[in-house]
Amino acid sequence: MNTIIEDEKGREIIKISDKGRIAIARFPDMSEQTKEYIVSLYKDVSSGDIIELMDFLEYKSEKNEFCV
Repeated sequence: MNTIIEDEKGREIIKISDKGRIAIARFPDMSEQTKEYIVSLYKDVSSGDIIELMDFLEYKSEKNEFCV
């Protein structure tokens, strides 16, 4: 069963697959509170680089998708 987390506007921001793969979406109008929530959740379930994730969320990265 996939787990999907939505932001306050009903947009999918995190999707976790049955196999533990994580996909994170970003939006130009995403609130700072939502970004902090994503980073916090990501730290709890992954050992990935949170600085890389924040760069992605703040459009400092050239990436169009963030998957782990």
